[in-house]
Amino acid sequence: MSDWKLSTWTDAAQLAASVNPREVPDEARGLAPVEWFIHLRNAGKSTYAVNFLAHAMPRYECVVWAARTLIELGADRTDPTLVAALRWIDNPSDRLRRDAAELGDTLDDDTPQALLCKAIFLSGGSISEEDLPAIQPPPDVCAKLAAAAVLTAAFTSKAPSDAIATSLHLGESVLAGA
Repeated sequence: MSDWKLSTWTDAAQLAASVNPREVPDEARGLAPVEWFIHLRNAGKSTYAVNFLAHAMPRYECVVWAARTLIELGADRTDPTLVAALRWIDNPSDRLRRDAAELGDTLDDDTPQALLCKAIFLSGGSISEEDLPAIQPPPDVCAKLAAAAVLTAAFTSKAPSDAIATSLHLGESVLAGA
């Protein structure tokens, strides 16, 4: 069982409530998040495990995981959206965050790259125009969009189950601090 050094969550049910507050499993109460994650994987609930994993991560690491997963699943590193994502990962500045959002807005909303760019924009910092008062995004929306990017990439691949397994492995390594 790997140690999730980067996750601040201590109770799987509380984390599950951030994924879906209407469906908090009683059997997750009192379990460490990594234990519940293993249960989800063993029970064949890999799609839910992707969402659970995304919510377990800090927002920056969640974006790193989604970008790494897209690249591992075959996305072109020279694609302008991935270049923008990697630039933001290297230097998570407000300007690069907004640049990624603008680029993502030029794509169809249902592409993994567009979802990744939206996750970057909603990872922190104001979502209002730069000359207006700051408005912070809801705390869970970055994880939801990053997970959606990962799952969209996985389900459009030739082997979705393998792609999801790859994403879960990458996510565990991110949470372990690797």
